[in-house]
Amino acid sequence: GVSPNVIREIKKWAKSVHLYPDPNCSELRREISAYLNVDEDNVIVGNGSDEILFLLSLIFLDNDSNVIIPIPSFSYYEILTKIRGASPIFVKLGRNFEFEEEKIIEKIDKNTKMIFLCSPNNPTGNVIKEKALKKILESGRYVVLDEAYAEFAGQNFTRLVESYDNLIVTRTFSKAFGLAGLRIGYGIASEKIIKKISKIKQPFNVNLLSQKAAIAAIRDRDHLKRCINLVEKEREYVREKLSRYVKVYPSKGNFLLVDVRNTGKRAREVVKELEKKGILVRLLKLRGLDEYFFRVSIGKPKENRKFIREFIEVIKCGH
Repeated sequence: GVSPNVIREIKKWAKSVHLYPDPNCSELRREISAYLNVDEDNVIVGNGSDEILFLLSLIFLDNDSNVIIPIPSFSYYEILTKIRGASPIFVKLGRNFEFEEEKIIEKIDKNTKMIFLCSPNNPTGNVIKEKALKKILESGRYVVLDEAYAEFAGQNFTRLVESYDNLIVTRTFSKAFGLAGLRIGYGIASEKIIKKISKIKQPFNVNLLSQKAAIAAIRDRDHLKRCINLVEKEREYVREKLSRYVKVYPSKGNFLLVDVRNTGKRAREVVKELEKKGILVRLLKLRGLDEYFFRVSIGKPKENRKFIREFIEVIKCGH
């Protein structure tokens, strides 16, 4: 969950909401720069990393371009591509959803403007290897690497923006920092790209309380570490328990991808039954996945144990 320091900071600044926020998020950018060991001129803050993704699509995409999107992945990449009138080119991930860089590179043509990569990938939980990422970057196309779940994987490719000016890494405060309701994320890229984004973003895109909350969250490294460790421990526990009954993919995110085909039930039925028991999991209607998949987020230990109990009951029912 969220650091108690965040709540304190929000309360403290609540009486200052008549003030405009800092349009450049200077203090927060300094904190992000220290946290990731990148230059603050390579950082831009947005109203969720979704805003950064949206602005990138505005800058780089048009009717003549195509965009490479590995599937299954986050559905927003396709939406952004289509909003700009660009054509999505889908590349299926490998048998265990691994990134196959050769397949991605093969699809690049003269109209390819951008390649979206999500690592850890939502909803499959696997990560891209540095060698594969570099190969894709060497194609010279803009590569948007969505690292929303990177904290859980101990992954950090942001340093590569120094060597590759076609790389944009997006990150968020919604997942590991627990600030999803405040909508705050950021992008790391070459100064040239950061300037382009700054030019077209709304002047006060990140509100005062979000900025103060994010500063408090990123400073509380101990809390962050505790949360990540708990998620890792619980994720492996849930995976081990479920694996006795169904296929569960290894994950580096704070979620697991579950395939229920051997239960004789479709994911939709399982999800509905769980909902009746007060448990919410995500039914996945995504390109690249059939009707047997759902995604479960790792909760608190008590919630996870309840989920395991109820899930086993649901799949055993009707057998």
